[in-house]
Amino acid sequence: MDITIANISGMDGPTLQAAVAAIGRQVTEHFQPEWGLGGTLTVTAVVLGQQQAPIPAIQDAVIYIGNSSQDPTSGVDGTLGYHFQNFAHVPYGFVYLDVCAKANEPWTVSLSHEVLELLGDPEVTQTVTGPAPGGAAGLAAYDLEVADPTQGDSYLIDGVSVSNFVGRAYFGQSGGSGRTNYLDLPLAAFGVRPKGYFQWEDGNGGANTVKGFLVTDEQFAAKTLLKSGRRNERRRQRLAGATAAKKGKQARRG
Repeated sequence: MDITIANISGMDGPTLQAAVAAIGRQVTEHFQPEWGLGGTLTVTAVVLGQQQAPIPAIQDAVIYIGNSSQDPTSGVDGTLGYHFQNFAHVPYGFVYLDVCAKANEPWTVSLSHEVLELLGDPEVTQTVTGPAPGGAAGLAAYDLEVADPTQGDSYLIDGVSVSNFVGRAYFGQSGGSGRTNYLDLPLAAFGVRPKGYFQWEDGNGGANTVKGFLVTDEQFAAKTLLKSGRRNERRRQRLAGATAAKKGKQARRG
């Protein structure tokens, strides 16, 4: 997968390039051996106010780095509008520097997080069946998000902080390293690290979130600040649309 990192923040090029180089190493040396999924990362500067898309070689996905302000040339609304106007069918992610600061997370960790999750499930559609959380009876559909359960855990590559991620064993799958997470920290299959979270879907099309015990309300609020820009919110919207369509079809049959 070719991922374009679109810099809408005005951050200086060398700082961003160094971070992207480290995350590129993470993808090639750590993530791909575990998941069999690789990619290349390319950085470009973007001005959202332009009518024409200034990303000349985007192919598979794009991640925008900026701020979540309501400024139409740099905030969430401006970025979404720009993306849908120019790259409506291309998977995307957000890394907003002010949200990272509010969540007390290095922006490079957030960028690593977004890159890995785009590689793992670019269309935000995949789930894995596992035991229902909290010891409940039955099974549940867990969203295939490779960095959410290990949120808050990071490590260094060339002096750059990057995100920990789950292995195939976390979802009860064979292959890979056999560890539930890259750093081999305590984490049960279908579990959650102290600052992490995961989302699962019930049989009615609802999306449910389980948070680690160290996740504060402020931190989770920062994570949900991006609304429709967040992967889990986009998944929730897809589920809601599918449920509504199913009910409409049933009503017509009735």
